[in-house]
Amino acid sequence: MKTVLLLLVFISFGVQAQTTYDLDWEMGIGTNIDLTINVGDLVRWTWTDTFAHTVQNDVGSAETFNSGSKTGLGNTFTYQFNSIGSNPYKCGFHPLSMAGTITVENPLDIEEYSIENFTIMPNPAYEQLSIQLPNRIQINSISIFNLLGQKMYSSNKLENSIDISNLSKGLYFIKVSSLGISHTRRFIKL
Repeated sequence: MKTVLLLLVFISFGVQAQTTYDLDWEMGIGTNIDLTINVGDLVRWTWTDTFAHTVQNDVGSAETFNSGSKTGLGNTFTYQFNSIGSNPYKCGFHPLSMAGTITVENPLDIEEYSIENFTIMPNPAYEQLSIQLPNRIQINSISIFNLLGQKMYSSNKLENSIDISNLSKGLYFIKVSSLGISHTRRFIKL
């Protein structure tokens, strides 16, 4: 019973993580029907006119897919993208007026890309303090405060090393802000 329950939990998490994107597919829709999706997401094209169309990968696509010829209002073709990369696609009958690109990316790992996971070193520090951030984190500001809450240092860019030699010995707080989210760590200046 526990195994079945555990399996259902894993299946429900997997279903929630997958997203289906709907695209209308009709004569003259355009040549930049583009999406950026995560690995494992689905794209569903729906015919919104009565003409014959295909949805098929174009030259240079990371994946191979082809709906075959379908005619009629309401027909659909769904494809799950499982490889990272660019997937140009087109209608085989109307490639000059029906095309786009599906770009597939790896979903962000919350742990790997969280501002909370920044590290400082060494701690305690004498003259220099280094900050290491998770991948893809954009810094809005870095500030150092003393125990009284006075700002002792401020920058809007990440530097390889922060000179703290002018700080008195004691306990300090370093605050890193990114996209409206801030996180603070303590460090000791020796």
